[in-house]
Amino acid sequence: MRALATNAEGRIFSGSFDTRAIVWDGTVATQITRHHEGAVTAVLPLADGRFASGGQDGRVVIWGDGPEPLQSEVWHPLPVGAMAPWADGLASAAWDGQIALWSGSGAPRYITAHDGQITGLVAFRGGLASVGADLKLRFWQADGTAGGEIGLPAPASALATDGDALFLASPDGALRKVTATSGIEEAALSSRALLSVAATEGHVAVGAMTGEVWLVDPVTLAVQVGIETGQGPIWAVAISDGVLFTGGNDGLIRRWSLDGIPLGEGSGPIDPTLTNPRGAQIFRACAVCHTLTPDDGARAGPTLHQIFGRRIATAEGFQYSEALKDLDIVWTEQTISELFEFGPDAYTPGSRMPEQRVPSAADRQALIDFLKTVAR
Repeated sequence: MRALATNAEGRIFSGSFDTRAIVWDGTVATQITRHHEGAVTAVLPLADGRFASGGQDGRVVIWGDGPEPLQSEVWHPLPVGAMAPWADGLASAAWDGQIALWSGSGAPRYITAHDGQITGLVAFRGGLASVGADLKLRFWQADGTAGGEIGLPAPASALATDGDALFLASPDGALRKVTATSGIEEAALSSRALLSVAATEGHVAVGAMTGEVWLVDPVTLAVQVGIETGQGPIWAVAISDGVLFTGGNDGLIRRWSLDGIPLGEGSGPIDPTLTNPRGAQIFRACAVCHTLTPDDGARAGPTLHQIFGRRIATAEGFQYSEALKDLDIVWTEQTISELFEFGPDAYTPGSRMPEQRVPSAADRQALIDFLKTVAR
């Protein structure tokens, strides 16, 4: 999981290293998109139910509620680092130091914002704030003209705001706060790099390379809650309606109360002590996108509960592509084996499933035997 955002209606938007951008209602994926050539590095809710995704490919894509983009253009020669609302459209910042300003129609215009990679961009006080590898925090007026800058003592991995202050997560393990009155304050949280930060009124969440997440008081920078997520590096955090969302290297979005209590059923890797350890091991790659029980619902892919004997593209609560709906496949031991023998691109053309093959017949059978045990 690489990027997270939420909107006022409580929907969750995620971008991942597997090129997908997904819209979630609770734990159900209501829209799955796959258009970028590389990781989705930023997601941004827009007006009228639309959202934008920015990618490692320098492309910015505008989505409605369907599987095909409303607009898709390469705005940057290098990866998109962050996006923020601007005017009636959006601003995207890239690793080439440029910010693209798009008013909602036509082509964007550009400002040269930083010397080198831009790692953070937020809407701030009617304009924008950006941070770059040049150790500058810069401010931009509503029309895109420069509004001042502050020199930083260290680089920043990510940038967030609660409307009053700016918060910078840094590779040196420090969280820094910038305000107009007090300058730069900082709190050392870790000996390892901080990767992500989110801020709302009353709470700041910070994610680290170690898998730790801290909820911090935005006034004093005192740690309120520490969480060991077990997710590996935490690339994205978000706060909405009293819930903390974390996205990490395990490919999952986990939910936490603001007291640090996990919400919902656990969805970690399959226990390798099950009777079929090889099948469980192979399924770990599948667990990023699929659940096994009727209560967990869909993730990026449909639940595999009662998969055997089910016609393709018929699981309830999941939005399938039209290409899959036209296929005449019933999932059996043979068809599941063939899917992973030949790969999704060849066996289920038009699928949004990442290309993944299991060349070994013994491994395919181990996976099938595992599914027969736990997905019935």
